[in-house]
Amino acid sequence: MQIDNKVLNRWLKYLEVAFTIFWMLFFMGVNFPQPLASLFKAISYPAIGILVLIRWKRIPYTATRDPFLLFSVVVAILSLLWTGNLATTSEGIRGLLRTLMLAAYIASRYSLKDQVKLWTWVFSIILVLSSLVIICVPSYAIAKEGGWQGIFPYKNFLGYTMSLAVVLFLNHIISHKGKQNWLAVIGVAAAIVLVILAKSSASLVSVLVLVLGMPLYQVIKQHYKFRVVIVGIICILVSGTAFLITTNMDTILVDILGEGLSFNGRTPIWDLAIEKGLERPWLGYGFNAFWSSDAGIDIMVHTWSGLREEGFNTHNAFLEQFLSLGFIGLASSILSLINVFTRIIIVLLKTKKIEIFWLFQLQLFTVLVSLADSYDTALVSLTITLTIGLEWSRINKYSSNLHLNNNQAVF
Repeated sequence: MQIDNKVLNRWLKYLEVAFTIFWMLFFMGVNFPQPLASLFKAISYPAIGILVLIRWKRIPYTATRDPFLLFSVVVAILSLLWTGNLATTSEGIRGLLRTLMLAAYIASRYSLKDQVKLWTWVFSIILVLSSLVIICVPSYAIAKEGGWQGIFPYKNFLGYTMSLAVVLFLNHIISHKGKQNWLAVIGVAAAIVLVILAKSSASLVSVLVLVLGMPLYQVIKQHYKFRVVIVGIICILVSGTAFLITTNMDTILVDILGEGLSFNGRTPIWDLAIEKGLERPWLGYGFNAFWSSDAGIDIMVHTWSGLREEGFNTHNAFLEQFLSLGFIGLASSILSLINVFTRIIIVLLKTKKIEIFWLFQLQLFTVLVSLADSYDTALVSLTITLTIGLEWSRINKYSSNLHLNNNQAVF
């Protein structure tokens, strides 16, 4: 019996997509039960290696599109020379490189439209499975403090992913006018319900900011002069809103979000962490090594967190970066962030694609989450950085070729 190569290739592509979605779920922090969690972690390295081999010609080019990101990775690897805990730094670097390779594979293998489809599948699976687990196994899916966590280990994880789901489904509704959008509408409603029931203050803030910022896409599509006027009005409104928030901070934190003025006891830990970080300001304590170092243990012992074998975090990703890699690592991360935002805005203004606006929303989300928590957004942020790097290269190459062709036409 002869095998149809076209059918075989089509099924291999489906298998590759399913394989990619599974590992995206894994890297988003889905709480697989033991011993599956340990098994998946062990096989993730050869599995990601297989994906990389599929695109081995494109991976090196894709992974080096952002010089600031590349510098940050090199600094993290070099921190093996001064780390406060060699074992945790080695493990962290392996995880970083594994995530970087998966992000580079996604960026090089899938177009922006295909990436949006991948994220749609990922968030839809999380939404459906979390809802089912909450209904069928509430003891597993509802946190002790009352918030819903679904298939994640913490309620904030569910809140963050559903915040992105709300925006992604809304983007679909906006960009597919006149078509059947009832599934997207149901997805938006269900995701909002899960964000609320997760009882995650940071998730509520992030989804509010992202949704309120969605009209910006309609502004970007307008004529230049009209766009300038609208942006000016938006700046005035944002400034007024920021003033109102600042002057009513007590009411917002305590009465609305249920947070204390110390952000649930985080500010004392931030103060101590900054004090310890300034003892090794330039290179830090080594990638992923601060909380297993003597300085980190000292903070845990003398605060409400108590000594924890699994370590601790400051609930602020920028502060964690400073503690790990000092001012040098923090500066490279901030420069990379600025570089990515600049590229996204320029490409968005040139192309006006909804997919580029989705990258902008993802990047804004990573900043908001990084300020409020230490939730691992590595896969999201690395995929954004590498994808926009490729788009930036394509646009520059197209502009250069167009300029060359114009010159040829003149001669």
